[in-house]
Amino acid sequence: MKIFTNYKSIAEHTKDSILLLGNFDGVHRGHQKIINSAKKIQSKKNKKVGVLLFDPHPKIFFKKEKRNFLLTKIDKRCEILKNYGVDYVIILKFSSSVAKMTPHYFCSKILRDGIQMKYIFVGKNFKFGNNRSGDYKYLKDFGKKNDFLVSPVSIFKLPVSLAKHFKKNIFSSSNVRLAIENGNIKLANKILGRSWFIFGKVIKGDQRGRLIGFPTANIEIEGYSQPNYGVYAVTVQIINKSKRNIDYKGIANFGIRPTFNKKKPLLEVYLFDFNLNIYNSTLKVNFIDFIRNEKKFSGIDSLKTQLNKDILKAKQILR
Repeated sequence: MKIFTNYKSIAEHTKDSILLLGNFDGVHRGHQKIINSAKKIQSKKNKKVGVLLFDPHPKIFFKKEKRNFLLTKIDKRCEILKNYGVDYVIILKFSSSVAKMTPHYFCSKILRDGIQMKYIFVGKNFKFGNNRSGDYKYLKDFGKKNDFLVSPVSIFKLPVSLAKHFKKNIFSSSNVRLAIENGNIKLANKILGRSWFIFGKVIKGDQRGRLIGFPTANIEIEGYSQPNYGVYAVTVQIINKSKRNIDYKGIANFGIRPTFNKKKPLLEVYLFDFNLNIYNSTLKVNFIDFIRNEKKFSGIDSLKTQLNKDILKAKQILR
């Protein structure tokens, strides 16, 4: 898969292709269905399938989101898209100049003259251009005049077993975020079609976990949607380019560690039967299931007792 960070001079790779417009945060099952719809055309027309992403996410750029927000960062999103058979990704740097583009400029310079695709898949609620003045109708009318077809993306409804948890019963990144923030990781994973994961670098902490017999890898979650404070069953990979990544099992606590009067949220990962030094390593942490809410303990002994219970439950979950 090719990744482009400039829409100019890429037509030799993208001309007459099928382009999907959107942010594709999480690349959940709804996104996967859109990709599969495009690939059906691909198999008939022998066309490449590509995705146009905006980085940073427009909601982050305009500071409409005050919280940590992303399900997947842009590099990992590209890896997931590659795994689903996307041929190319264009990462359009979202800036003041992009935000101020007129709909005509966006359509003519980026789409028609730059990418030169033949088909576009986009949601009917898609807005673009200065003050969000461009919409699906504008894009479709422009396509008719400039020899490319604009097709609406279907809104895929959640099955009844999942829909009851949400006000809007659709596959959406917003619903995944809501499930994660509520601690319902299993629900989030069902919408994603895989385990939700974060990547983070191991930093040096207070080493208190080592002193009480539960050494942890400490990771600051930067930019990601934050899970409910509590303990989770996880699997972990230590990212090492020179070796095969091994899945380790463990528990992770995300929260402010009230027992020790801390204030800043931190992810602490304890791996079963593990004694390697992994400071400064990058970990991929897959969240499998929620075990319990974070709580303040009366002392170290009660904390250790609870941790042993958490480990037993996690081992049952991860068996």
